[in-house]
Amino acid sequence: MEKLSRREKEKQAREADIISAAERLFAENGYANVSMEQIAAEAEFTKRTLYQYFSGKEDLFFAVAFKVFKNLFTDCRQAMGKGKNGFEKMRLGFRAYFRFYQEFPEAFRLMSYVAQAKKKDSPWLKEWLRFDGYMFEEIAAVLELGKHDGSMRPDLDAQKSAYAVAFILTGFFTELSETGRTFTEHFQLDQEEFSLFALDLLASALRAPR
Repeated sequence: MEKLSRREKEKQAREADIISAAERLFAENGYANVSMEQIAAEAEFTKRTLYQYFSGKEDLFFAVAFKVFKNLFTDCRQAMGKGKNGFEKMRLGFRAYFRFYQEFPEAFRLMSYVAQAKKKDSPWLKEWLRFDGYMFEEIAAVLELGKHDGSMRPDLDAQKSAYAVAFILTGFFTELSETGRTFTEHFQLDQEEFSLFALDLLASALRAPR
């Protein structure tokens, strides 16, 4: 690996500081209620400095989204690596997803703002979409493994199922971050027990008949 120069390291550190500041503000106030001026103040940089790294608020938001998805997928992938077959890998990945939610519930509120950000030409949007495609490929590969080793239903369309799994998980945890406490308290449910039950229910839909 090529060694980074001091200037390159400083640039990367500054970029990371800006993304972290934007992440805090988007999570606390919502996408629409945050300006580049506020992000600059939070990061302790000038607005002009922000525009040296990002083309605008939309570009910066997608940099935040990329960071969140990458961290989430890294955790899930590490957990899936401990499974002995496709089904075990998927189930462990689901549980890692829940642990990520427990530790970073604000990350799922950020995901709900994706629709608000304009999909104009953005380097970070392209990077996020590229990684998004990679995640789907990895999920589909685990599903194919499960079909091959007999732990998952042989009739599954791996690609379509990967899309469905990602959509269901993201929707479930985004909703849980928004209204989960109200919902579980109203029905006298333990949030962790309810979440794990829901994840096992989803996993059971993928499992091969016994």
